[in-house]
Amino acid sequence: MSKENLKGLRIIFMGSPDFALPSLRALIDAGCEIPLVVTQPDRPRGRGQKLSSGPVKELAQQHGLSLLQPQSLRKDRQALDRLLSIPCEFLVVVAFGQILPLSVLKHPRRAALNVHASLLPAYRGAAPIARSILEGEAETGISIQAMVEELDMGDVLRQCRTKIESIDTAQTLHDRLKVLGAECLVQSLENFEKDWESRQKQDPRIGSYATKLNKSESPINFRSPAEQVHKKIMGLNPWPVAECQLMGQRLRVFKSRFVPRRPEADPGVIVEVTPNEIIVSCEDACVGLLELQLESRKRMNTADFLKGQSVPKGLVLGGSTKE
Repeated sequence: MSKENLKGLRIIFMGSPDFALPSLRALIDAGCEIPLVVTQPDRPRGRGQKLSSGPVKELAQQHGLSLLQPQSLRKDRQALDRLLSIPCEFLVVVAFGQILPLSVLKHPRRAALNVHASLLPAYRGAAPIARSILEGEAETGISIQAMVEELDMGDVLRQCRTKIESIDTAQTLHDRLKVLGAECLVQSLENFEKDWESRQKQDPRIGSYATKLNKSESPINFRSPAEQVHKKIMGLNPWPVAECQLMGQRLRVFKSRFVPRRPEADPGVIVEVTPNEIIVSCEDACVGLLELQLESRKRMNTADFLKGQSVPKGLVLGGSTKE
């Protein structure tokens, strides 16, 4: 199947957040016929909790695409019937946010495909991007899988890889993977027959699960190895964000770097303050704090933070004592 064959290919698209945008845009740009876009209902957002559309809905409306916004396809029979009444070659699901009925997965003539942000069978589940950083992985990527009822257990048609750099946060990795996901999806559709023939079944006995992130994971334990502290800070950005205590106030830490020097003090002690970072002792080395937000203040880089906040060497940052 060449790229020209994507023109007019009927695809029902299901997705909700920003991560799904490049994939939908890529299908539109490739000339696919998209008879229906299914996305989550409008949600209250912002300080005023005003009801607002999600990014996929907005893109669909810009291109005049038909929309369906069910609370749950499992419970909304009218919405389910509408979807099932529309013939399609493929169903493409990208971060949709709902468990789909088997009737939906079996609906497309050729396959229901999912763009998943990990190298399956690793990191099945809700938070693969953050977990790959938290666990110190050297690389991650995108898996195009044929959907089945079990979560992220479908046959893998294609994978595209990317390195995880030490400067990557979950946000920067998310932004890179959403683009890679769109590229990988189009490649798999272009080469569907070949990919389908060579698809790899997943062994349920191996792999791992990326459990949903929780606010209880935010406290930093400086008694941990410095690399682990660094990965926690980067992996929990943009949510729920790593935090500690600075002189009795909550200090959120968005970015850091690993500092390979011997700890010169107890864990949590500030051993050096430079114009651009605050270096803190950990179990075996140090971390440099690069982007901060003190309680009731704006988020800023450490250089700007230090212009308005005195942080002396020797101060102890409070945090979790749990591993």
